[in-house]
Amino acid sequence: MTPDILEPKLRRAAIMPIVQPRSVDFVLSLVAELAAGGAEAIEIVMRSEAALPAIEACRRAFPELLIGAGTILTNEHYDAAVQAGAQFGISPGFLPSVCAHASKGPITLVPGVQTASEVMAAQAAGFDLLKFYPSEPAGGTVVLADFANIFTSATFMPSGKIQLSHLAGYARLRNITSVGGSWMYAEGSTESVRDRMAASLAAMHSVRG
Repeated sequence: MTPDILEPKLRRAAIMPIVQPRSVDFVLSLVAELAAGGAEAIEIVMRSEAALPAIEACRRAFPELLIGAGTILTNEHYDAAVQAGAQFGISPGFLPSVCAHASKGPITLVPGVQTASEVMAAQAAGFDLLKFYPSEPAGGTVVLADFANIFTSATFMPSGKIQLSHLAGYARLRNITSVGGSWMYAEGSTESVRDRMAASLAAMHSVRG
């Protein structure tokens, strides 16, 4: 999936849950609840042995969803994500060697940036769809609002310490595609996962329209 196809799909999705793959069964159950709450795109991070089989299982079980692989750190991670059926990849940072490798591959890689210099380097390498990470510790909407005025062709997928209360601020920014996080399934909440997912989408759409 090319960036020009992926970007509008992510913008329509508005919220992208980031799933930590404890087990395949855990991921399938969680994604079912997230989808029931309106999720259209899911990022499964490659931080356990369950990640790749979970991506494969989700592609089979939820063909209507966009399933991406997160925490791509190496060329081997990218290739494994492709083999597992991921429709896009996300990296927490910008590593030229990995981005060059991915640019020759079949799925879009979204590299991570935090500074103006990193945005410039990523765009010079041909990447305009970027992850802003970790968003809240790095300045969140304040920084991204400045980036909107400077990097007019770049769009961002912020994640990192974002909570439901932050979403309206992100929704106001024209350079945001979707907002990522795990707040909608954090332990200790009295609300169901699907209700928190639905509330997150409502917070975005109430501003975006």
